[in-house]
Amino acid sequence: MKIIRKLDDLLKWVQNWILVITGTAVGIMIIVNAAFRFLAIDWFGSEELTLFVAFWLYFMGAACASREGTHICADMIALFTDNVKILSVVGVIKNLVRLAMSVTFTVWCAQYVAWQAGLGAKSVVYKLPVIISTIPILICFVLWSLYLLRDLIISARSFTAKKEASDMEGGN
Repeated sequence: MKIIRKLDDLLKWVQNWILVITGTAVGIMIIVNAAFRFLAIDWFGSEELTLFVAFWLYFMGAACASREGTHICADMIALFTDNVKILSVVGVIKNLVRLAMSVTFTVWCAQYVAWQAGLGAKSVVYKLPVIISTIPILICFVLWSLYLLRDLIISARSFTAKKEASDMEGGN
């Protein structure tokens, strides 16, 4: 468990630094682009560079939101019941469905990245490999799947712990 925790901490550190670096870079590029437009200086291809960096920012942000559980969620079941058993069952089902979807999307994304690599496409202005902007999508889906697997394990453990606790209460 210590190794997994250390790997998770390292991954969290890398993700946070990617967010800091890309967030700062996108902000600087937008400010510089605005200043250049004000000064009537043409920076041809600035949108291309901003887009490449923004892909890393957006998708790493999505992975971090998934890790922290701060992504947008429409979980309304808690509004209708406070029954712990029902909430536990729904949690397991919800995480199982999410994981199945995530794994499907990850497979599709891996196929897309492989196809993109085979094309060898380059960007219009700077001739950068287009795969640079598709790799963060795959990384995000892989991380999303890992975090959903973690959430499924946690919700399954929670369900079994609550089931065992209710069995013990009913037996006494």
